Amino acid sequence: MFLKFILRALEYRKCRLLLAFAALAVAATLATVLFGIYGTVERRIRGEFSSYGANIVAAPVNGSTVPVSIRDAAQKLGAEAAAFLVTTGQAGDETVPVVGFESGPAAAHMTAYWHVTGTRDIHTGECIAGQLMADRLNLHTGDRATMGRVPCIVKGIVATGGAEDQELLVPFSDAAPAGTTESTTGLASFIEIRAPGDRVESIRSQLAAQFPTADLRTVRSVADTESNVVLKIRAALFLLTLLLLGITTLCVSSNFTEMVIERSKEIGIMKALGAAERRIAAFFVSESAALALAAAVAGYLLGILAAAAIGRQIFGGAFQIQASWLVFLMVSVVMLAVAAVATAIAASRIWGIQPAIILRGE
Repeated sequence: MFLKFILRALEYRKCRLLLAFAALAVAATLATVLFGIYGTVERRIRGEFSSYGANIVAAPVNGSTVPVSIRDAAQKLGAEAAAFLVTTGQAGDETVPVVGFESGPAAAHMTAYWHVTGTRDIHTGECIAGQLMADRLNLHTGDRATMGRVPCIVKGIVATGGAEDQELLVPFSDAAPAGTTESTTGLASFIEIRAPGDRVESIRSQLAAQFPTADLRTVRSVADTESNVVLKIRAALFLLTLLLLGITTLCVSSNFTEMVIERSKEIGIMKALGAAERRIAAFFVSESAALALAAAVAGYLLGILAAAAIGRQIFGGAFQIQASWLVFLMVSVVMLAVAAVATAIAASRIWGIQPAIILRGE
């Protein structure tokens, strides 16, 4: 009887059930996209912000240098770090800043916001000129500059909108002024550190305790903005998901309410034969549960494709389909809950149907 009731509904009320299935499938698709993005948005946003530079800077408290060992300690804590050494050079009668930096992967990642014409991969005897300095001194890629301790070949022109535009950037080992040994005794003018967004204060405090002679400062313009963006995007996704599920619940409830009204004669006859209201309501809940599971499967398959396309459009990179059983389970549970709530609202009308009135044909 139970299975027959459901099969008859599928046979004679295809339109309404298809409408309910479509609503649940659309909701499952969007839920898959939102859950998928919600779970990875923090990692992706923090990955995007990592190219905006350091969120911690180690500067000297007394004197003009800090130990390069801060860089090594930061890396052991899971952060990226790069040392910089600031000196000066002469261009005729003009004194110009010369900055030595490490051109390894960590420094390249943290300075990804530099706009370099030419190449940023330099070695001993090579350099990068800031855009303003290059314009002022008429330097071009391939020219020979003699502003540092040793002459260098200009391999690129950098524009950042910051202090780098007026500096000559050379390899760290070439930056020490003549007569000094800062480049070989483990000293730097400052060290830039890129800590994971959720561990900025933890890493900063550990380094500050380990190196009391250095001033470990959080770059608030980067760290705070990153945290605020992550929180706001996740909150927006959460509220959007709730709104979507609310609209779907109303749509499914409306469809099943109409089905209860249309099938009031069948319900009245079953009640007259002794069927309990809860048993009859279970028929409708079973129908909606079957639709919800089918919609969850269809919506999940469409959703992971949509999530991959959206991720590529927003964050760039390759088109990556990331299937997750956890997301599928969440979508299935949510769809079942939406279908159960919507059907329960509609099935509440069953208790108001009077068998005597139905049997009289009224």
